[in-house]
Amino acid sequence: MYLRFFADEAEQVRLVSRHDPSRSHRSALHNAVTEAGFYRIEVAELAREEDRATFDPESVEEGLSGLEGAAKPTLMKLVSSGLTHFEDADWYRLYQFVALQTVRGNRWRSQLKAALTRPIRDHYVATGLISGAEKFPLVVPPKAMLVQESLKMALGTGEDGDMGLLRFLADKNVRLIRPGDTAVLTSDEPVCWWAPGEEEPGYAHAAVVWLPLTPRLIVQFRARSFDAAAGGLPTGDDELAAFINGRVASQAERWIVHHPADTPLAGVTLAPSSDTPSAG
Repeated sequence: MYLRFFADEAEQVRLVSRHDPSRSHRSALHNAVTEAGFYRIEVAELAREEDRATFDPESVEEGLSGLEGAAKPTLMKLVSSGLTHFEDADWYRLYQFVALQTVRGNRWRSQLKAALTRPIRDHYVATGLISGAEKFPLVVPPKAMLVQESLKMALGTGEDGDMGLLRFLADKNVRLIRPGDTAVLTSDEPVCWWAPGEEEPGYAHAAVVWLPLTPRLIVQFRARSFDAAAGGLPTGDDELAAFINGRVASQAERWIVHHPADTPLAGVTLAPSSDTPSAG
């Protein structure tokens, strides 16, 4: 549903390898950036016997597809008429969509694995079991935990007002960036949380959040107290779009995506590609 905004009339997009940008190919939408079973939870992973009898292993994927379907009219409204006719339900669907897209890829799972591993590694170093220079294997939790924690991060638990990432989006000013000459790209990690001078800013203190939405439209969430020019961001929409292209392309795990007729990577310098982060 999301990538359709970047597709041509043949419903194809161009995929560019993050690890070798000289490699690219056209792809049909239904094949692009897909990973079978990414949200599938096997019945055997459930802790309680009483949950196993009626559990559908694909229920999470189906639920997420339903949420994306509910967000589609809001995204279409953004594309066709901007924020002019936005209602409360549209704002909620937009925040929800951006929050979910933030945690739906491999990048977030890699970050969680590294975060779980770090204190264990630190304990091994502190007790002399390994040296600080030794590599340490990543802790890999069950997929059920990865799925559960990602949804809790995005949507919150509802307990004590916990709204997950939604609360960090709802308190920001929203504007639409519409470059005239610079084509917009996206990637398998489309949502960019950014703060000046930080490679991986925490969600709570990100100054700006960007969602590329079409080849000529980016949704920006900006902290109310943040001065974009003073913070080092370009002020013109074309220059800003080029900056965002570099960030979104650099944070891709495997694929950069754009409309087949566009060349948004021209002149963009990508950050060095890295493997899955580890605590060692």
